[in-house]
Amino acid sequence: MTLLVFSDTHLDTKRMDYAVSQVSPDIIFHLGDNIDDITRICEKMPDMTFHAVKGNCDSQSAGVNEKILTIENIRILMTHGHEHHVKEGLSLLKKHALELEANLVLFGHTHGAAIVKEENITFMNPGQMEEHKERKRASYGIVTIADNTFNCEIVYIPDDKFDW
Repeated sequence: MTLLVFSDTHLDTKRMDYAVSQVSPDIIFHLGDNIDDITRICEKMPDMTFHAVKGNCDSQSAGVNEKILTIENIRILMTHGHEHHVKEGLSLLKKHALELEANLVLFGHTHGAAIVKEENITFMNPGQMEEHKERKRASYGIVTIADNTFNCEIVYIPDDKFDW
């Protein structure tokens, strides 16, 4: 099973479309900050399974701030991360993940792509999908689940694919 993970899309759905075409996912996740961007993708793919959580820029949008899902015995925590102050580090998010017995934590908010493993928990931030004046590298995440194990990967969209 292949999960495609977005965060911090900030109205930039053209890169989301590109990622979907490259990955052909089974499920798409959006970790907030312009959660409504996922509706544009949903309209194009009505049979796709989507999961989304709200970010700090989504106060006017419908949805929840966090979700717990289990896929093939992998317990996944989805959150934007702002409520756990991830810009200051992962300690609060790690404590929360341990309480929830999560194996995989998907979060955003920092705009920096990262995969970190601590205390049998994998934390993945897919980075930003939007154009950014300081970090012009758009990225997304892929989680592959098979035989009750998972692998996380960050994919950077080539700079020549879109005008900055």
